[in-house]
Amino acid sequence: MAGCVFCTIIRDTRGVALGQSQRFNFFPAAPLCSIAWVLAGDCHLIDHPGQMEQPWTGEKAPALSVYGPQLGPLVSWNPGETYGVSISFYPDAFCTMTGLDLSQFSGRMMQAEEILPERLLLSCRNFADAARRHGVEGSLPTLEGELQDIWLGARPAGIGTMRSIEDWSRHLLRRAAMTGLGRSTRQTARRIRSWTGLSQRDIQGLGHTEQLYAKLHEAMQKDDVDWAQLAAATGFADQAHMIRQMRRHTGLTPEQLRHRARHHEALWAYRLLEQYFTIPDAR
Repeated sequence: MAGCVFCTIIRDTRGVALGQSQRFNFFPAAPLCSIAWVLAGDCHLIDHPGQMEQPWTGEKAPALSVYGPQLGPLVSWNPGETYGVSISFYPDAFCTMTGLDLSQFSGRMMQAEEILPERLLLSCRNFADAARRHGVEGSLPTLEGELQDIWLGARPAGIGTMRSIEDWSRHLLRRAAMTGLGRSTRQTARRIRSWTGLSQRDIQGLGHTEQLYAKLHEAMQKDDVDWAQLAAATGFADQAHMIRQMRRHTGLTPEQLRHRARHHEALWAYRLLEQYFTIPDAR
């Protein structure tokens, strides 16, 4: 599945006593497309800050849903125990597998039944049924095999393993520039928007933020965080630019992220990012 699946996340809080604030889920902006299964419990999406006090008023996510690329942070809340899975795809791979024009889906959550092609939808439904009966770990290999078959039947030539969002974005730009008859800057930009739902500038910004996560984690491990140095090392014009972009993509300043990610249960997705940067097999 090289160049197709970025990650698979399983979240299971059954049997774990969590308070209301601990049942939030904070995710950073990302160019990825995701298919999400709610196998047990409920999940409510938080659309504006006012819902943080009454999170049960947020839109309830379907049992099987698709999320387009997100330019801002995504926040959800579980009213009780939950068991869920999400598979995140590089957007151009998801576009290839589904035939969707992703320029229509940026920042959106949709019912899978409304947009997924029949073959992929059937695989997703079968996985949900099997996972509820036998558990995710035992059912995931079958789904992965079916996804691989779909991907191999549609994969463009020259797709290889991606080590980071920044690595993927460089490959995407080269492929967009070399695909089709028209190779002007405008035509390349249209391809990128159709394949990913995002502009080239948006994708580059998300790549910079990813590198900031990596450098921040490295500095925290050494207990030596120099914000001005981090801004320069990750391609930002200055420290203020870095702070603005981090807040745009996470809802937090770098300093807030530094203090909260380690200890606040609701930021568990950011702790997974630490594994991504430090454990080779996590990539």
